[in-house]
Amino acid sequence: MKIKNRYIFVIGDSISIHYGPYLKEMIKDKFNYDRKRGIKDALKDLDKPTGANAGDSRMVLEYLIEENKKNVKYDILLINCALHDIRVDRNSLEIKIKDHEYKMNLSKIIDIAKTMSNKVIWIMTTPFNENIHNSRTGGFLRYVKDLEAYNKIAKEIVINKEIEFIDLYSFTKNLGEDIYCDHVHFTEEVRKLQSAFISGYLSNLKV
Repeated sequence: MKIKNRYIFVIGDSISIHYGPYLKEMIKDKFNYDRKRGIKDALKDLDKPTGANAGDSRMVLEYLIEENKKNVKYDILLINCALHDIRVDRNSLEIKIKDHEYKMNLSKIIDIAKTMSNKVIWIMTTPFNENIHNSRTGGFLRYVKDLEAYNKIAKEIVINKEIEFIDLYSFTKNLGEDIYCDHVHFTEEVRKLQSAFISGYLSNLKV
């Protein structure tokens, strides 16, 4: 008798949109893959989170609250947010989501996700090239120090709430410098490696 595949649902930013097709293919023998809808809309402008791009922690929390109202349930839920939280306005130098709100939002995200899913897994936010990112003439700024601080917050919360996490940040950072196709997104080869890393973790899940 064939064992039914388990279902994985992804809520994340454009990084997850990019590695998603490779991950879907790599895990297809064990898992059915799905994600927040609207990939076409999300890819129009990766700096403006919409559709499949779940955006910042405030947006992820709002999405889960609305889905919970519909009594949506997940089997395995992969979640990530931070890149859009740490956006810094070029004029005011204000960060989009301050650390105390990020911490509060993440805590609520995990709590509600645990009621909606059999298993919740956090994905650590990936690195970016600060020099290239902030040398652009327009758009918002990002700083590595903020990314590291927000990843630290996320790690503390998921450990405290006994949630598993995949350290995609360290894995990606250890691949070297020549990994970007722009200031924050990765080459196709790196996307494949990220997918293989996540796939390897999922294949060893004890659930």
